[in-house]
Amino acid sequence: VFQQAIELFQGLQMMVEREDDPAKWSAIHHNIGDVMGFIGQRSGSSHFLEQAAMSYELALEVRTLEGMPYEWASTQYSLGVVMQTLGQLEDDTSFLKQAADIFKQASTGLKREEYPDDWATALCSVGNVLCLLGTHRKGARTLEQCVVVMRNAMAERTPDKSAYGWAVTQNNLAVALQALGKHEEDIQSLEESIPIYDATLKALAKDDVPMMWAMVSANRASAMHALAAESDYVDMALNAVSEFDKIAELFAKVELTRYQQLAEERRDQSKQLVKLLQV
Repeated sequence: VFQQAIELFQGLQMMVEREDDPAKWSAIHHNIGDVMGFIGQRSGSSHFLEQAAMSYELALEVRTLEGMPYEWASTQYSLGVVMQTLGQLEDDTSFLKQAADIFKQASTGLKREEYPDDWATALCSVGNVLCLLGTHRKGARTLEQCVVVMRNAMAERTPDKSAYGWAVTQNNLAVALQALGKHEEDIQSLEESIPIYDATLKALAKDDVPMMWAMVSANRASAMHALAAESDYVDMALNAVSEFDKIAELFAKVELTRYQQLAEERRDQSKQLVKLLQV
């Protein structure tokens, strides 16, 4: 279906001249980029992701900040997603740095008062890439910047405006605090992350978004494990064992074997930690 969509858009591309209708021409290239990007993300194909980036760059030849600010920001954001995916796929920080810069440009180009949701989304994406970079490079300063960016996004990502968006941002803020706590061996940051995870889980209906609920639960259990390791809290380590066990059971019921195995591995690591702390 995606391939058919590309062929249809390419057919439209042949029918529209850039000089005659630059807005439509750029929209076609943007849409081709979207489809290429979807294929690349789902298949893990660098080729399709690179093709998507080329299509977005063509669209940006017409979609300028001065002439089409919202369309420019939209294409910039999509290009950032592609660069982030490439960076994660190829374990290449240069792509991640490009993604962070592109997301920053998109967030700057979007006026918060006019497009609050889009502004917050772009800002959250900046934070997500900073977290990836900070974790990859073991950079405390980058992780600190990530925490600040996520807190700024929370100004628009409130429970009353977007319950789902708020929960996602809360989780990502907690992930950043957890990463910072582990990197700096900072008990306070680790302790701060756990109630944020708790609040996120309370806001999520387990039956409505079971996968997301499980992932946030796994993040919370990981934070408990890290806190126990730094603070020698045996009870916290025992809680981590219990939580990972529940998550493994959940994944076993829906036959997500890989996730089940990961949860069981983390549970066993927490059990080992309990033994060390009880000696």
